[in-house]
Amino acid sequence: MLSRKLPLGLELLLWGVLLFFVVLLILYILFQYLNYTNSRYGAVSGNHFWKTILDKGNYGEYLTFRVLEKLKGNNKLLTNVYIPKADGTTTEIDLLMINKAGFYVVESKNYSGWIFGVEKIKNWDLTF
Repeated sequence: MLSRKLPLGLELLLWGVLLFFVVLLILYILFQYLNYTNSRYGAVSGNHFWKTILDKGNYGEYLTFRVLEKLKGNNKLLTNVYIPKADGTTTEIDLLMINKAGFYVVESKNYSGWIFGVEKIKNWDLTF
């Protein structure tokens, strides 16, 4: 079996590139963690940092929460509110914002694409 050793300059370059991307990843995670700790999302939802960042659905909910918590006024934000239905099952509200103007129900989805619809029609179209 033939094994080839890389020239020293190329090997050092590859290690340097690898180190650069590892440092970049660490900085990205640190930035995300600082943003997470500056938010009330963890305390309100009970989701820890890694569960929030690594789960696509939780991360989308977290991003929506971050926008809502920056709104002015005396707003109360609740996450994952379960409402009992007449048949004994429950339905979940991702985010509920309460203020003096009323209740705002937010269903958060972490998808990319477009949603088209009219408020009087029950079913809307989603394109990815």
